[in-house]
Amino acid sequence: MLSVRRETDRFELVRDGLVLGWLTLEPGRLTGIWVQETWRRKGYGTYLYRQALKQSGIGPKERLTAPDSAALRPFLEKFGFRPQDGQLVRCAPVQRNALSIVHGFLAQHLGPGMFAVDATAGNGHDTAFLCGLVGPTGRVLAMDIQPAAVQATRQRLASLGYGQAQVVCDSHANLAHYARPGTVDGAVFNLGYLPGADHGVFTVPQTSIPALKTALELLRPGGVLTVCAYAGGRQGTVERDAVLAFVRDLPSSRYQVEVELFSDRPGLPPVPICIKKRVPC
Repeated sequence: MLSVRRETDRFELVRDGLVLGWLTLEPGRLTGIWVQETWRRKGYGTYLYRQALKQSGIGPKERLTAPDSAALRPFLEKFGFRPQDGQLVRCAPVQRNALSIVHGFLAQHLGPGMFAVDATAGNGHDTAFLCGLVGPTGRVLAMDIQPAAVQATRQRLASLGYGQAQVVCDSHANLAHYARPGTVDGAVFNLGYLPGADHGVFTVPQTSIPALKTALELLRPGGVLTVCAYAGGRQGTVERDAVLAFVRDLPSSRYQVEVELFSDRPGLPPVPICIKKRVPC
């Protein structure tokens, strides 16, 4: 029978009373791992590693380091360890979801000094993210039709020390009142309802689709726009499908559109949409 036996900071892989390998751990650091040659490349090392972390209460997102050596690196790279500052560091796995996709896309295209728009400020998370991307020399416009969202966004920005954002209480249907065509570097839309607020108040395609059209016209050539379309409830599904139909009909000569549907996941996961306005030839 295979088991892992713990003795303080040493974990021994035992089978039928024989020690097949060992792993040593210090707080936040894996100091060594060894498995008998006969038992390598058969999953025993993986079993030992996972059981040692489980018995130590080390979660999958906790930072863990190890010595960088030719013997350890090939094995530990399978578990997310990467060379950093002369050692191996396990990075927390990045969950691929709608938010990580649109944030990664925005981070690729926005930088210091740029002008970004959060058309659905909500609780201010995306507004703060945009402020971090454009820096103190940039400009961020955030808008939301709900006063509670505007207040929450202003409080969040104040707590983070972001002073380059203008937060207004208005519908994104009026976006053209706050920016000129060809001046916006990036725009963000989160469609649905405000988390933690009245779910009876939500975005609808009758206003969100015209707002998306306006935002695309406000983008400069090379500018980007992202949408997270939440499909919770019948109304959300209707809006998601309307937005997907809208972006599907955008002329490919003017816009590059990427959509991920997560069709292999249960429920109604949010749909991320990333659009880049092409630069005319």
